[in-house]
Amino acid sequence: MCLFRQPDPKALPMPPPITPAGDTDVSLPTSQPLVDKDKTAQVSYGTGQKKAGPAAGKKRGTDQLTIALNSGNTGSNTGGMNV
Repeated sequence: MCLFRQPDPKALPMPPPITPAGDTDVSLPTSQPLVDKDKTAQVSYGTGQKKAGPAAGKKRGTDQLTIALNSGNTGSNTGGMNV
């Protein structure tokens, strides 16, 4: 009598055969037009001047990075060393 003896492996039963999937309809659906070909959109060109937005006065590019040095502030008049 052997304590660590493993039993002989048994053969697994064969799995059932794979049946082919049924034929499914793979044809594409018919397309439907989204826009009527006879109808045109109303477009108007050059009807007036361009309206100024809130960013009209702002600088663009590297000009917006500059700091105004002579903005009208005279500084304090305390009579310090750098008068």
